[in-house]
Amino acid sequence: MGPRPMRVLVTGAAGLYGVHVVDALVRRDDVEIVFGVDDLSRHFDLTDPFIPSTELATKFTLHQGDFRSLTPDRLDSWDLDVVIHLAAKTSIDESMDHPGLYFAHNEEGTFRFAQALLRTRKAPLLVYASSPEVYGCPTYVPMDEDHPMHPRSTYAVTKLAAEKHCHSLYEWYGYPVIVIRNFNTYGENQNTAGHAAVIPAFIRNALAHRPLEVSGDGRQTRDFMYVADAVAAYVAVLEHKDRLIGATLNIGTGQETSIADLAAIIIEMTGSPSKVVSIPSRPGDLPRLAAGTSRIHRGTGWRPRYPLREGLERTIAWYRKVLYQS
Repeated sequence: MGPRPMRVLVTGAAGLYGVHVVDALVRRDDVEIVFGVDDLSRHFDLTDPFIPSTELATKFTLHQGDFRSLTPDRLDSWDLDVVIHLAAKTSIDESMDHPGLYFAHNEEGTFRFAQALLRTRKAPLLVYASSPEVYGCPTYVPMDEDHPMHPRSTYAVTKLAAEKHCHSLYEWYGYPVIVIRNFNTYGENQNTAGHAAVIPAFIRNALAHRPLEVSGDGRQTRDFMYVADAVAAYVAVLEHKDRLIGATLNIGTGQETSIADLAAIIIEMTGSPSKVVSIPSRPGDLPRLAAGTSRIHRGTGWRPRYPLREGLERTIAWYRKVLYQS
């Protein structure tokens, strides 16, 4: 008899990563049930952000609330095998305006959550979602997992500190932990309100025929990864989890796209009359980001499959339908 199907908890279940991770997991035969936790504090372009399926209806349970309130007893009641911790405040600009909020949620919150997991009876695997912002300005590109760490924002500091809190449980107690550093991910269900990431902000403005704002000269580059590739990486890590305990893994495409080029591509693909306007550069903005992913490829065989234009085509179609459906 093989191992029993997994019981998985996903924090931040209603976010960009969350809804797609949940969708992928509930469709798998080796997953018995997925519990989601989300405080539903973000803006949703859909009333129900989750991807409908028969499996979602039968294998997914959402608990509205703050992941920081989860106790060892509550976690034990779900008899978990895996925890994927995606919940986070993610805006660099907002983190500089409200550093205490980011410390309390991302760093202290993750610390307390990890300590609660440590006190569970079963010690489920903790997969922590981190960020390439922990690296700071690149000394070389692509940036592998051994790149020096020089975080330049409160957001980046809280993500790096949270990584270390999780890893300390592995180093001291042998608690099973895997850290995944997600390079710039985009796709359906990404927030377009408030401090939106660059791709949903550009798509929203292009579809509304508003200017696309580019910081400085727009030469800064990012490694844009379509969410389906990112989710495939998380699934691959779970499939090979026993050999990856204690690892830190980058996921990304390894390809750089400048923000100016991204704006031009989105204007072209949407057929928008929008113009590109320059706004002052952000303090601490990173000049380049690109992922070195040889470690996860060696460990799981994962490689990204979606070129930027294909991912953008799917994403633009989704936003066009959701924001402007009749």
